[in-house]
Amino acid sequence: MSSLQRIVITSQGTTADFKSLCNLAPGQLAAMNNFIDYLGGVAGGSILGASLAFNVGTAKASGTVTFTSTGPTDGQTCTLFGVTFTAVTSGATGNQFNISSTPATVAANLVTAINAASSLSGIVTASSALGVVTISAVVPGKIGNGLVMANVNLSNTTFATLSGGLDGTAYTIDLD
Repeated sequence: MSSLQRIVITSQGTTADFKSLCNLAPGQLAAMNNFIDYLGGVAGGSILGASLAFNVGTAKASGTVTFTSTGPTDGQTCTLFGVTFTAVTSGATGNQFNISSTPATVAANLVTAINAASSLSGIVTASSALGVVTISAVVPGKIGNGLVMANVNLSNTTFATLSGGLDGTAYTIDLD
């Protein structure tokens, strides 16, 4: 089982300053070593004016879209986090998803459209099982509870709004 923690760094410098001091671009171990060196500089006083806010035991908000019986029909829509998705008979492109009389198939098709929507990248991810689409906020915390889904007119479809996002226990280390 895994757990989620969130770290927010506030510093007096610019984004460019942070990127030059804490180069995360290499990825993996090199990036971790750069981050450790950055924290050492903050703790040692060579990098001034930083605070670290930790949230321990956070949780991501999630919600569901459930398709039943024959699902939606051609041209019906829903709005997920400000993006309109349209059900189509076949040939779905962009923010469209193919309909099906099988709930599991239409759910999988909506998942494909959600995960491919560039405007939702970094905001939510989606998965499906047995006709139910589960949508999860990418960033853990209460903020995900405010993401809005609306069933405009999809027939045979129910929505459960995102909930369950938790900020966990907050700790702050002020190193000014």
